[in-house]
Parts: sequence; C-alpha cells; structure tokens
Amino acid sequence: MAKDFTQNTVIKAKPKDKPYELRDGRVRGLILRVQPTGKKAWICELRNYKGKKRRTTIKVNGTTDANVITLTQARHLANAMIAHPEKYFLDAPLKSADNTKVFGDFFKGAYKEYAEANMRSHNKVLPSIKRNFSHLFDRDMDKIAETDIVRWQKNKTVAFTTLQRDFTNLKACLNRAVDTYHLINSHQLERYNIKRPRNDPAGAEQKDPRYLLEGEEERLREALSARDCRMQAERRSANQWRKERGYQPKPELSGYADHITPLVLLAVNTGLRRGDLFDLEWRHVNFQLRHIRKVINKISHTMFGKAPKTIPLSDEAYAVLDKWRQQTEGEGRVFPSNKSGGRLDNIDKAWHKLLEGAEIEDFRFHDLRHTFASKLVMGGVDLNTVRELMCHSDIKMTLVYAHLSPGHMEKAISQVFNQKS
Repeated sequence: MAKDFTQNTVIKAKPKDKPYELRDGRVRGLILRVQPTGKKAWICELRNYKGKKRRTTIKVNGTTDANVITLTQARHLANAMIAHPEKYFLDAPLKSADNTKVFGDFFKGAYKEYAEANMRSHNKVLPSIKRNFSHLFDRDMDKIAETDIVRWQKNKTVAFTTLQRDFTNLKACLNRAVDTYHLINSHQLERYNIKRPRNDPAGAEQKDPRYLLEGEEERLREALSARDCRMQAERRSANQWRKERGYQPKPELSGYADHITPLVLLAVNTGLRRGDLFDLEWRHVNFQLRHIRKVINKISHTMFGKAPKTIPLSDEAYAVLDKWRQQTEGEGRVFPSNKSGGRLDNIDKAWHKLLEGAEIEDFRFHDLRHTFASKLVMGGVDLNTVRELMCHSDIKMTLVYAHLSPGHMEKAISQVFNQKS
C-alpha cells in the first residue's frame, strides 16, 4: 500500500533477498526501488493517453542514487515527468533517414510516428499541417520564416480562429523538432503570432449561440416523427414486395425507425456533444439513479475532465433511452453504426434531410447543445449550474449565454439598492 514518503523512508529501507519497491502516496507514480546490494533508485512510472506504461529512472547530475537525490528533488522531477509523459514514450532514436532538418522529411517520418503514439487528435492535426503547409515541405525547418506565414495567411479565407489553430499545429511540430529530437537549435516562428486583419476586428466573427426557437423545435420534432413513420411505411411496402416474390422479409420497424430520433432528442435533453453521444455506452447510463456518467471527450485531457461527469436525465431523456434500450440489445454502444456495428461517425446526410423537412436553416447538430443551455438560462437556472451541466471547465465558456437570463442584472440591482416600500 502506498504511503507518504519521508526522508526517513529512504534511510530505513533495508535491502532484502530480492529487489522490492515502495510507492509514494503523495506523488502517484513515484517509486523507490531497493536492490539486494543496498543500491536504491527513484523510479517514475508514466502512462500515456492510450494507457501504455513506461518506467524511467530519475537522474540528477549524472547519479541515480536515491541516497543522494532527495525526496523533494525526486517528487519535483516526477511531477514534471508526469505532466509531459509524451517525451518519454519515444520508442527509439531517430533513424538516419529521419535525422534531417527538412520539414517534409521530419513531418512524414519522426513527427508522424510521435503524433500517432502520443496525441489524441493526431488524425486532425496531421492532415491540417499537410493541407496548409505542404508548400514548405522542401524547406529546412530553421529557414521557415515569418514572411512565409504572412503569405500563407493572405491566401486563406477561413475564420481567424481557424487560422490560429492551424498555425499552432505548425509551431507545435517545429517545437518538437527543437525540444525532443534536437534536429534544430531553434526556429524563426517561436515568438511569432499571426495577426488579425484590420478589416476583421476582434469580435466581428463572434455571434450569439444559435439555438432552436419555439416554432423551430416544434417543426424539428414533427419532422423526426414523420421520418420514423415514413421509414416504417417504406419497410412494410418493401416487405410486401419481398413476400410476393418469395424473398425473406426484413424485420418490421417499430418504435424508433433508427438511431436518429433518439440521438437528436437526447442531445436536446442533455447538451452532450455529438462525439460524446457517438461514444456513449449503456454502461454509462444508470436508469436507477436516472443519470449518464462518463468522461467527456473534449476535456478528458485536462485535470478538470479526467473524472467522469454526471449528467442528470430529464423525464423525456429517460423515456427515450428506455424505449431505445427495448429496441436494441442494451449492451455496448448506445448508438452503434448500422453498417459496421462499431462507432457511429457520420449522420450528416440524415441530419441535413431532417433540417430540410423541418424548414430550419443555418443550424448545426452542435447547436442542439446551445439549445439545451439556452433553455436552462431562460428558465432561470444560474450560470454556474449551467456550467456544471454543460461540463464547461471555465465559466467564461458559459457566459456566452448570459444575455438570455431574464432580467438577471435588473434583479440584482433591485435586490441590493432599491428601497422597500
């Protein structure tokens, strides 16, 4: 059992016939290893986001002797390692073919391997760099200059926030070439940040969150119901055709025709992002306690988001999940792909047809999340509770809905300053 170390822990740890280890209760992953010879060493046990473990011996000024390295030093270094475990999961030194300063060679070789092993979003970051900066692939990394980025920015017509994200991906790649692989001593973009164009002032592209208006929500629900009825009628007609020709009929569609209706209704009632709904499993749903409990994808890499979040189920959300569970096996993913049985990854075609039938324009699936938050705020729920229900790590993210709160500023002034009659 792990116990908080003191310096006496190191002194009193006596050798035994076989090597053994003691774990620090304060810094999870810090281990004191004692050899039969009496030699002692500090070990840091690391884990990357895939759950892969790796141990690294802590060294200070060339020594690994735990009698020389103090407990304070060991804890400080262990915390630094745990904060950046990806640096210690490089499986092998660079191959001679990869040991080059050319940006394209580094990106396609060492950086690609690094990103796939250590970055959750590598499937988005790598295509972004290739799409935006492949014209620089034949350049030495330390020769990529600010003027290259200025020319690149002039030719882009996307939102400024998108430009910032793409440029950040490039800088992260160059930083890795400096800090981890030591291919270059520095690069010219270290202190450079792209500038917002004068004709695109801060806040110009910021809009109030889009959410379903009362009439739009009613039409969306009617479109969902009509879609289910249409698909059920089409299945009955197709089965009649099969029977007349001696073919085996397919199962009749009853309840929800497919996953679209329960998916949309659950999004409206929980505010979960599409990715979290796609990853939702039945084990995350507690019908007895009427809640969903899972790690939220977008914040899972932060200290705030490592623990599962609890999202209470409204009456409608509970009824939707219960009805959908009765139609499905009630195991594994709540919304598996109809084709592969694995993770659902695309509903764009069905979603756009649904909006067309409901006569709703300029509306994304993510705006169902805004609809959930907007209903809470307009219903008088305080912003901090909305933050918790939305699983926001920062109240600033929730403040975009503050203008929807009915008379919250007037109420505050009246409560404090107005005289009672």
